[in-house]
Amino acid sequence: MAVRIEPRGPEIRQQFLARMAETFDAAAVARKDRCWDWLFHPPLGPDAPRVQVLSAWHGDQLAGGAIHGVTAYWIDGRRRYFRTPYGTNIDPKIRGLGISLIRAFYADSGIGLPIGDQLARVNEKFGARNAARVQMFAPLRAGSAVARRRPAAAPLAAFGNALWSAWRGIAARHGPRLARGESIADADAFGAEHDAFWRQAAANHRFIQIRDAAFMRWRFREMPLQRYDVLQLRRDGELRGYVAVGHAIDPARGTGQVTDILTVDDDPRELALLLRAALRRLHALGAEVAAFGCVATPALTEAARLAGFSRSKPTRPAQVFFSDPTEMQRIDGILPHLYLTRADQDEDY
Repeated sequence: MAVRIEPRGPEIRQQFLARMAETFDAAAVARKDRCWDWLFHPPLGPDAPRVQVLSAWHGDQLAGGAIHGVTAYWIDGRRRYFRTPYGTNIDPKIRGLGISLIRAFYADSGIGLPIGDQLARVNEKFGARNAARVQMFAPLRAGSAVARRRPAAAPLAAFGNALWSAWRGIAARHGPRLARGESIADADAFGAEHDAFWRQAAANHRFIQIRDAAFMRWRFREMPLQRYDVLQLRRDGELRGYVAVGHAIDPARGTGQVTDILTVDDDPRELALLLRAALRRLHALGAEVAAFGCVATPALTEAARLAGFSRSKPTRPAQVFFSDPTEMQRIDGILPHLYLTRADQDEDY
């Protein structure tokens, strides 16, 4: 029996989650269940494509599918919409189902993260282009991190943390510090001031997801799975940038996440000031290690070094595809300018 691919709406929630439960662990299914309604209502306006479930049917049975989110990007001064797949899952017993689903996905322009190396290679065969991503780490409680890996060292954890805290304080004196007229504080609300900031930042970024006030409210205030703190940098009262950190701390690794960061013009000093503020907040939240995942730009890499991120590792690439052949012809010119952080991904949900 042939498999047919059909776009569906949020009404197939229970069927999709039941199918997902056959290939994902229970925690992942529960997260998609909790954020289902949120995923289907991004603040993109009436002209945007609708979020849908790209579903594969074998007779009257759902054999697999992917939630196709919609994200708005700013590319060379123009708004463009991309499809982003979340929770892709298939019945492995049906031969060729995965390829059929991927082919259907490439009918639209898309951006996303492959769930594994094999899928990344398949996407590349269909024409997707890669932007390399890294995960950077900053130890916050070095003694606790060592004790987690070597339980015998647990009695010395508090002493190690005290030494590490003293060392970080000394090292901070040699990095960028807030100047007269500069301040970093928690964001209150997102409105006209943030939209004005976003317009300034957009003028300096060729390829970036739109981070206007509506996006900020949706992503960091309405997201149902965890709380976020958004810290804003100001100079003489003017909003210059922000950093967002999640409250969730990975219980297995003690890791907290820097979720997003943006400044008007990618000045490494301003980015480093914000990253340092994020590290202080994550330390207060109990994290042992801070992690920051992004498509590494020279400014972000330099800022992370100045802020105290001491190691990094490559991770799955971001993959981009335009359904329009004309757009694909210029992708090599714009892909090096992609600005992407954890806030642009589905790793939080």
